[in-house]
Amino acid sequence: MKVFISADIEGIAGVMRPEQCNPGHADYAAARELMEQEVNAAIDGAFAGGATEVTVADSHAMMQNLRADRIDARARLVQGKPRGLSMVEGLQHQRYDGLMFIGYHSAAGERGVLAHTINGRAFYRVSLNGEAVGESDLYAAAAAELNVPLWLVSGDDELQRWIAERYPQSGYVCVKRALSQTAAESLSPQRARAEIRERAMQQVRQGARLPVERRFMPPYRLTLMAAKPVLADLFSLVPGVERQDALTVAFDSDNMAAQIRLLSVFSYLATTQS
Repeated sequence: MKVFISADIEGIAGVMRPEQCNPGHADYAAARELMEQEVNAAIDGAFAGGATEVTVADSHAMMQNLRADRIDARARLVQGKPRGLSMVEGLQHQRYDGLMFIGYHSAAGERGVLAHTINGRAFYRVSLNGEAVGESDLYAAAAAELNVPLWLVSGDDELQRWIAERYPQSGYVCVKRALSQTAAESLSPQRARAEIRERAMQQVRQGARLPVERRFMPPYRLTLMAAKPVLADLFSLVPGVERQDALTVAFDSDNMAAQIRLLSVFSYLATTQS
């Protein structure tokens, strides 16, 4: 049984400030270690549940947060960017039985600790087929196209409600309660790791009974509201992108990979603007 884990940092227990997520800040080192520990808990739980192979996609910022020598030696590690499927890069290269999101967070425009979708400075709101989406939705949809079910998510209580409404068959580990965008009441790292390990083990053991939940079906229409008009100006230069108003652009495709690649391009273009 093969398990794929995508790991972010904003939904990790003990992380609640932007400075903790910035590799250039002194607080990042501790947050990175907390991320590594939760990822290792998920890996260990997956193997304890019967997994024969585990692949981890390092999926925060430049996607090189997890130190290879600190990650369970039984797992394979996907790192660096650019990469086609971004936070689930590698999922398309072989058949996986289940997907886990560790350290995930709420969507842009929603309540939750450090809520954003891909680029918090540039993307104010992202929608797919008329429904607001976050990273969990985008990458679960990409996985569903590959017939891989979402088995487990960890993060705060706001994302927990979101997942429960949209992916009721998926397991969830709530590691903190959101007090505001930049404040949280967290479990201890030790308890968070124990709960992630236990739930990962459980989800793998019952994996064969967990269905693929296809919340979105093609054709896909992505709508993005940018943080300021100059960003929409830039995004609309990409062939196939439709300008809807001063802030909003849209793009149609018949597969999620094209939408994810486009969002990566938009995020890069946004870095050209101060």
